[in-house]
Amino acid sequence: MNFGPKRGHVLFIFENFVKDFGLLIAALLIGLISGDMEVITENIVVMVIVFVGPIGRIVQYFFTYYTVDDEKLTVKSGFLTKNTLEVPISTITTVDFSQNILHQIFGAYRLNVDNASNVSKQQTKIRMTFSEKDALLVRDLLIRGRKGLDGMNLAAEEGETEGDKRTYKAEAKDLLLLGAIKSKGIFLLEFIGAFSTLIALFNFSDAFIYSAIAELFRKLELGWFILLVTAVFFFIAVLCGMIGTVVRYFGFQVMDNGEALKIEYGLLTKKRYTIQKKKISGFSYHQSFLMKRLKTGTLQLYAIGYGGGSDEESREDPILFPLIKEERLRKAMKEILPQMEEVSEYTGTAKGALPYFFLSFSFFFTLALFVAALLVTDEKYCGELWIPALLLVVFCAVGRVLRCRNTAVYGNEQNISMSFGGFKKTTIFVKTDHVESVCRQGGILKLRKGMVNVTIGYIAPLSSANQTVKNVPREVFSSIKKNLIY
Repeated sequence: MNFGPKRGHVLFIFENFVKDFGLLIAALLIGLISGDMEVITENIVVMVIVFVGPIGRIVQYFFTYYTVDDEKLTVKSGFLTKNTLEVPISTITTVDFSQNILHQIFGAYRLNVDNASNVSKQQTKIRMTFSEKDALLVRDLLIRGRKGLDGMNLAAEEGETEGDKRTYKAEAKDLLLLGAIKSKGIFLLEFIGAFSTLIALFNFSDAFIYSAIAELFRKLELGWFILLVTAVFFFIAVLCGMIGTVVRYFGFQVMDNGEALKIEYGLLTKKRYTIQKKKISGFSYHQSFLMKRLKTGTLQLYAIGYGGGSDEESREDPILFPLIKEERLRKAMKEILPQMEEVSEYTGTAKGALPYFFLSFSFFFTLALFVAALLVTDEKYCGELWIPALLLVVFCAVGRVLRCRNTAVYGNEQNISMSFGGFKKTTIFVKTDHVESVCRQGGILKLRKGMVNVTIGYIAPLSSANQTVKNVPREVFSSIKKNLIY
């Protein structure tokens, strides 16, 4: 049985609505608020920019056709320039479904198709949007005869009972805790940026909140005002993080049938992935500062042909356990990959390595800010500006010390592990036979002290295929190299 050539579901035009139609909506809102639509209609440059997204999406829909036969998946696209992409079915590693709100309303599914070349720069990740009937048919054609690759059906396979599967389900309290204690740095920057943009676009000078903030600013020194605002933003970040995590990972569960892992989660955007165990290269264990204090963290995986997308709707989140205690970590990894059973002793940083961690742009930049704050002469508003500047220096210095303490590495014939990071610590575990390269770097002075940086390259998505531990003993490089299987 073959499929196509056929276009996808018409919902394809609108599934990335904010990204593709965002400029158009923003332009209309500005025109309506200002009461002057001529600013838009009389400016041809603005009109072109505003309509690029919607028109491009519509053209892409009408000139893209999908075909599946016994040997390959073919995607033909393009209006003026014709493109043909052929992917042999034998190379396809995952065929999975996801649904955002619009998909759920109209009964459509987005198919995410990966193959092994997704670890290279020439990615062949394909995303198709079909009705439920077409989506199920295409999925079956792409995974026919390959047990364990069903990204939609989480029921037991033929001849298999539910008792044959290990299932992990994340509880609501775990998701709330994860949202509260995970890193907030990026969210804070995004929130402050959005808040500043909102103030710049609209005039709040007469609003009560504006008057209250202005009065508070007059009563406090600038330094204390900055600290107070930071605390308020952090509280908002924690609250939003808890809500966002519960919504994103609602109903999270992992099922292990021995051959593949099946992962599903999501409330507003439902996602379902199936990953063959033989395609898994290893794991990464992420801990924020609070997670480290609670001896817990988030476990993710690296898999061939399983990588991130270009937007939130299509991005794959290779999370296995939203929260898992450190003492359970090795057991969980060993159940999935037997290669993770062997454990070796970690080697930390070389003697005298700490000063080298302070040789960074971020640390010297914070020092410069502190010196500049001391030189400020406006006592009325900026007399205490040195306080947040000093705290920033201390924060950066503590981060450098933590980087030194968190750096460790080991290698054996079964797996290689590296840990690194400051306030946010990451530990990776990779199968030795999936390591592709090992490299050392170091200046003359560091080499004389027997100190090097070691970079390991392994089979994984490009964003995480290389990791480095800094300022470790030179013997680490030789130890890892002798265990590699070329």
